Amino acid sequence: MTAPRSATGAAAAPTGAAAAPVASPPSFLRELFAGEITDALVFPYPPSLEARDAEEAATVQRLIAAVQAMVASRLIDPRRIDAEEGIDERVIRAFADAGLLALTIPKAYGGLGLSASAYARVFGAVASIDASLGVLIGVHCGLGSKAIVIAGNAAQQQRYLPMLARGETLAAYALTEPETGSDAQHIVSTARRSDDDTGWILNGRKHWIGNGQRAGVIATFAQTPVVRDGATVQRPTAFIIRPDMPGFRIDGTVKKLGIRGSTQAELVFEELFVPDDHVLGEVGKGFRVAVNALNAGRLSLASGCAQACKRLLGEFTRYAEARTQFGGPLASFEITQRKMATMASETYAADAMVGALAAALDSGTVDASLEAACAKVFASELVWRSADELVQLAGGRGFVQPWPYERYLRDARINRIFEGANEILRLFVGLNGIQGPAETLQELATALRNPMQNWGLVYGYAAERVASVLGRRDRFDVSLHASLRAHATYVERHVKELAQATSKAITTHRKALLHRQLVVERLADMAIELYARTTTIARTQRLIEERGAEACAREIALCELFCVQSGRRFRALRMELDGDAGASIDALRLRVAATVRADAGYASPDGVLDAPPTPLPAWSLVRDEQERS
Repeated sequence: MTAPRSATGAAAAPTGAAAAPVASPPSFLRELFAGEITDALVFPYPPSLEARDAEEAATVQRLIAAVQAMVASRLIDPRRIDAEEGIDERVIRAFADAGLLALTIPKAYGGLGLSASAYARVFGAVASIDASLGVLIGVHCGLGSKAIVIAGNAAQQQRYLPMLARGETLAAYALTEPETGSDAQHIVSTARRSDDDTGWILNGRKHWIGNGQRAGVIATFAQTPVVRDGATVQRPTAFIIRPDMPGFRIDGTVKKLGIRGSTQAELVFEELFVPDDHVLGEVGKGFRVAVNALNAGRLSLASGCAQACKRLLGEFTRYAEARTQFGGPLASFEITQRKMATMASETYAADAMVGALAAALDSGTVDASLEAACAKVFASELVWRSADELVQLAGGRGFVQPWPYERYLRDARINRIFEGANEILRLFVGLNGIQGPAETLQELATALRNPMQNWGLVYGYAAERVASVLGRRDRFDVSLHASLRAHATYVERHVKELAQATSKAITTHRKALLHRQLVVERLADMAIELYARTTTIARTQRLIEERGAEACAREIALCELFCVQSGRRFRALRMELDGDAGASIDALRLRVAATVRADAGYASPDGVLDAPPTPLPAWSLVRDEQERS
């Protein structure tokens, strides 16, 4: 989890009180759970990349043009990539020659050293053309190389980054394991000191590793013994490994539903010796390396999804205009127009989130981990819905080849799993969000046991609540166009309701809240809606200031539609947390789930005629056993 938010504006600590904790970097999302709108972290919305750095913007334009040229020449053919389940080496060489494998590597090592914003935009352009190409670049630039950029020492960077920038080999990022998934804290791969005390001996298995069968440089993680408070404990450490190290083995690749052109390999470490100079960062501090790399990865994934949504909406519109039924084009039907409008407004919001998040990561002054998780969840679920709507619109053509629509759907599905499953990211957002308010309430409860001795703390808390009521911390302190003010007012109201729901959840469930995932999930979804709405309003305000309201009629309408729909979703979530309604439906859900578990599935009588189900071959969670069955 991230560090708890710092108390802002609190009264001076009473004499003899412990020193105040060191302030953690600000987070717009984390403050929302406490009912605070730190609008300076979102407003003003960042100007375009061209306005911020014209030279870097020109580089981005050049890279996108290079990819477009590869498509025009048919070097990149998404249908062929999918059918052959691989990316031609000529494409990888062309990517290297264009600089597309050097995006995140500093210029000092032969890379382009792109900012988070520029990298996200290039990645989005590539991923929207073919998702498998997006995986190739995302793993190489956004994870494998990025880990060395973030945590590598000067010798490691000098040794590996230039060759990665030139595309002499690919980078991979081996975190995920069969037993624990991508939970970096609880990986089961281990590393012990070698007998000669010159390095580490790794044992373990990694799976779903992108570029794993091609990569010459791999960032990986294993539990190592470290001393904490006088006791030896296991903590993850990051390592750089190579396939030429004895004990490294590739245990095959996997066939997949989508992104078939990318290759995910199973890696095995059997007494793999890694010298000390290949430890990445500090021993026992691998979790920090993993989290920092994943934050950047979630931004690029969200960008890829947002750009893909723009492409899908274009395909949707083109098909709806071309296909006629019942005397007119499908685009003339109100149901089709409803879908168009929803896809457009939500894509506008996803784009706004990506722009705000990219600028936040570029600033380096904020903790944007929660925002990154929110953007990834929102955009990945949107691209899946958009692809599904396109398949539905296309009817039979949506389900079969050679039309590309079924491939769009297959490729879109992985995004809800990549870079942390969305269910886990919702818990990450919710549990981190409640951490600050929970500590504040606990501290206040302790102080109230002896109010006179702790009067400074109690008074400071009361003053803070009064200030909030007076609108000093739960209101936007920005000037907004008239068309946006009502939507901002609803955001302010809903921020207050999120804080109230958070406080109630903490006081009602106390420590048990850690296990009340349905409650935490709702709080997270409320926060995601608020972040999406706020960035959308900020983005629209920026456009109005640059172009004038009349020229922004389209964007104002997109903003209005999204804000209204988002507000309704927020209200539904809040109502499930109010009173006994939410607790009642959750208890019912858990009771039904317990019955399903006890029955090992569906056990009610068939509606037509009861008959035993046909037994199918057994399956296993282990791939090798599954393939043998």
